[in-house]
Amino acid sequence: MDDHRYFRLDCWACYCYSVEKKNKALRRKYEQMMVNLKNGAVALPEEVQEESNENDTETESEQELTSKNTISADTVARILKKLATFEKSEKYLKKDLTISSLAGQLNTNTKYLSEVIKNNTSQNFNHYINNLRINYIVHKLYNEPKYREYKISYLAEECGFASSQVFVIAFKKINGLTPSYFIQSLKEDKVNIS
Repeated sequence: MDDHRYFRLDCWACYCYSVEKKNKALRRKYEQMMVNLKNGAVALPEEVQEESNENDTETESEQELTSKNTISADTVARILKKLATFEKSEKYLKKDLTISSLAGQLNTNTKYLSEVIKNNTSQNFNHYINNLRINYIVHKLYNEPKYREYKISYLAEECGFASSQVFVIAFKKINGLTPSYFIQSLKEDKVNIS
């Protein structure tokens, strides 16, 4: 009988330890987000950060050679300039945005657009758009406390996601924590409340 009691106590202690460890990890991610927001930095998906570290061994001349083989430098510069304008216009918030529709807006083709995005952000088109959308809503939540009172479904719709499930998955993938945790932490810390 005593063995069962000790076993349950051990299980309970392990559970409490793992919950505490998870909470500390979430808090560290939240605090890193706060540092990035205060410094004006944008979040990169965790997978892109890892890929970037791996790709640091590839030299710039190798990257330029790969890019020049398929697209001229002038075309790349033109597409990048148009992408910067696109990002400022917040047209990425449209739910029906596709690579074809964006290529049409930028007067280029999908192959070039896809390659420029991949070579300059280390992301495919969908991850690039999701990253823009999540960064948009993170800044809204940080800077405008009224957004913290909205439902997740509204926030998802506000930043262009078709469903709240996809929004939550993308938010967690990019920031390492859920939007609910982020919102709750902002409320507890009374961030940007006058």
